[in-house]
Amino acid sequence: MERVKTRERLANSVVTDGIGNDILKGSAVATGALVVGVVGAWALSCMVAAVVEAGGPLALFNAWIGAISGV
Repeated sequence: MERVKTRERLANSVVTDGIGNDILKGSAVATGALVVGVVGAWALSCMVAAVVEAGGPLALFNAWIGAISGV
């Protein structure tokens, strides 16, 4: 009977089971949701600041139309 030598390469491999993959997917979804929430809060605060600076929603709309049309 002949012996066969085998080598296992473990240095550069990441081994995950089914639960590990689920944890990674869950953390990716949570991170994405956090980023979307932060960007949404930033956009809302920018809109509120623009309305306050323009003097109201109608003034903001008029200024926006003026900026788009070049008048």
